[in-house]
Amino acid sequence: MQISTHFPVLQILLPLVAGILSALSFNGRRAYFISLLFAASAFALSVYSYQFVSIGAASYTMGGWQPEYAIEYRLDGFNQLIIIFINAALLFLLLFGKSLINSSILKNINDEYRHLFFALLLFAHSGYLGVVSTNDLFNIYVFVEISSLATYVLMSISAKRSSLIGAFDYLVIGTIGATLILIGIGFILAYTGGLNISQVASIISLNEYNKVLHTSIAFILVGVMLKIAFLPMHFWMRRAYMHTSSILLTYFAAIGSIFCICILMRFLYFVIDIDHLTFMLERVIRPAAFFVMILGSFLAVRSKHLKEIVVYSTTAQIGYIFLLVTIIDAKMVLFFLLIIDAANKIALFTIIAHLESKTNDLSVDNFVGLNHSVLFKTLTAFALLSSVGLPFTSMFFVKISILQTLLSNSLYVGFVVTIASSLLSILYHLKITKMLFLTKKSENTIEINEDLSGLVFIVALQFISLFYISNIANNFEFMY
Repeated sequence: MQISTHFPVLQILLPLVAGILSALSFNGRRAYFISLLFAASAFALSVYSYQFVSIGAASYTMGGWQPEYAIEYRLDGFNQLIIIFINAALLFLLLFGKSLINSSILKNINDEYRHLFFALLLFAHSGYLGVVSTNDLFNIYVFVEISSLATYVLMSISAKRSSLIGAFDYLVIGTIGATLILIGIGFILAYTGGLNISQVASIISLNEYNKVLHTSIAFILVGVMLKIAFLPMHFWMRRAYMHTSSILLTYFAAIGSIFCICILMRFLYFVIDIDHLTFMLERVIRPAAFFVMILGSFLAVRSKHLKEIVVYSTTAQIGYIFLLVTIIDAKMVLFFLLIIDAANKIALFTIIAHLESKTNDLSVDNFVGLNHSVLFKTLTAFALLSSVGLPFTSMFFVKISILQTLLSNSLYVGFVVTIASSLLSILYHLKITKMLFLTKKSENTIEINEDLSGLVFIVALQFISLFYISNIANNFEFMY
């Protein structure tokens, strides 16, 4: 079996098989090593396979059937880069987060069930990869449900009963969002008679747009906005994230936006001609994005809990993402923002995970302060500088690129909103800085001296991205 021929399906089967083996291992330690081995193998395979799609798309159909009659996986330079990143996020979690997983998640699970945690994590991962890889509309829904069902359970694992409420909120809203996406797919099936994305796109391009197609677009768009927690549909994210282990959020929060935007852009650029959606994007989505950018940042400034600040910061970033979605020539900047923002989330939630391992109270007013912990403080300072987007960081150049894009498209209101949101971002980052570095030390001052290799790695990656991200983003621009 040649890897160059079968790699599209192998990338999905590896975590799926690993999940089954982990479930059958009946031992938490064995399940961890199985997960780590397969995560490393999946990452290596995805990097190796990029050479096969860097100059053109690769198609794979199950059973050797013709694409229009079978489930097709289609990979190009865009979604293969997304797969590499998702695999890297999982490998980071398993490789650098082992001790924090043990102390914050597995301690809440009986020994005989700990292997199921890794099985569910791998099933969720397989679902994410399937959504990114498939070229079949109904298969997108199937993989969304696979990933979501596993994620609901994982987010409910905590010593606090409130985590069940957050996971239930996510289950309800996530199910509604997935159902809306399914209804939208149903309308497309009724309009075209097919589910293969390439076939559907060719049929739509030859016909006039009607109410059926516009209805399908509306359902899919609202479904994605629910899944990504677009404000005011963000409340599930706050409840779920606040009570989910932060080390687990280094994976789910990092890939959540990328995963949902990948679904949306598959419809906007591969299924539907985005030129027909100009009115809806400019008159509906863009003003909503402005509102989210300001309100998300404002709520972050008003927040009294460290984790809540980061959650509302994530909400504000979703506003930036949807703003760029409405600008057709901003695709490269959008990809740039998605990757850098994901790296910042990994760094921030890793910091919170270390703090959670030492104290249960991360409220701004009651934080006991850090004693010594020189390396941790240094890494945290660099991570915060990158997150706020100060000069000579990756996020700074992202913000400059966004402002240039807005000016070149004569979006002066967007320019002002972006400046205002960025100023608010400085304020809530100053609140975090004051909490971690300027809190008066007390008798219960905490000290963090355990393994910080994960935080060292992600901070180093934030600096390395300054030199290489533009080349990757250019590839993304070329694919569209």
